[in-house]
Amino acid sequence: MENKNTPDKEKELIGQIVKKTGLAEEDIQKRIDEKEKEFNGLVSREGAIYIIGKEAGINIEKPKSESLKIKNIAPNMRQVNIVAKVIYISPIREFTTSKGDGKVKNITLGDETGTITMSVWNDDIEKIKDITEEEVIQLKNCYSKNGYMDKTEIVFSSRSDMEKIDENIEAIKTETKSVSVSNKHTVNSLHSVKESDFVKIQACLISAFEKKIVHNLCPECRKKIDEKSNCLVHGKVKPEKFLIISATIDDGYGTIDAVLFNNAVESLLQKKAEEIEDETKEMTTTNYLLNRDILGKDFMIEGIIKKNKFTDSEELHIQVVNELNIGSSIKEKTKELEI
Repeated sequence: MENKNTPDKEKELIGQIVKKTGLAEEDIQKRIDEKEKEFNGLVSREGAIYIIGKEAGINIEKPKSESLKIKNIAPNMRQVNIVAKVIYISPIREFTTSKGDGKVKNITLGDETGTITMSVWNDDIEKIKDITEEEVIQLKNCYSKNGYMDKTEIVFSSRSDMEKIDENIEAIKTETKSVSVSNKHTVNSLHSVKESDFVKIQACLISAFEKKIVHNLCPECRKKIDEKSNCLVHGKVKPEKFLIISATIDDGYGTIDAVLFNNAVESLLQKKAEEIEDETKEMTTTNYLLNRDILGKDFMIEGIIKKNKFTDSEELHIQVVNELNIGSSIKEKTKELEI
């Protein structure tokens, strides 16, 4: 009896065993379950099928790999094959953990359905050193994971392969590297802002979302770690502090949700991550900002309008925040009046 929930690839592999051994599919499914239990989760279901085939003296033919579209990539896929354009290559980031030194390079890939980040770690970076932006590449045997901010990412591992191909792809550039301010449309109020606008305004922080400001991340995979600095993937690590404040700002012409990360948070609070973490242990974000006279206060703010994919609404990613210099502000207004 056919299992309707069995993936097509699994059906094809089991079909080969049925054909060559004469065993019933139900019997093979039972053996697969037993093999998975025997290895206690150390092999995938697909791996268990290959083991059973080998034990039966059968060399199972692997189905021809097919390329996925980026929009169809979901977390925890064991084999990801795609053809994509290289949109952006980040500089190598080096780090140190209890296990030693490491490095990572992130690459933004795109096709006509969307974009995705691919991380390449340590010695595997050598395998992709020759690629450049705007080239089209074919990737085989990558895997996917749930990355930072719950965004799906793919990982180029030691078993992955990369090949440059002569193919034209019109990639959707929804996730690209930072563009210089000179190339942005600059606006000076929150009235009718739109995605990609560069905003330079005087605005007031009127409220904050009740979320932690300081997060401890694994320096290798940048996932959250537990209170004892253990990463589910990389074990004991030296935490990397990640700062984030989500708030609502108002410039007198409009309001918008805004997000500050790392340097912008430290600039707003005039404190380093360790101090902020210590001071916010038993205090809500709102109370902390109120105690520091942050809420209800005007600042000079610069940032870029981006689309929040979860709410489908615009939000301001604040890059620069400075206390308002009242004296300078009055002088500027006086100059405008003189003109």
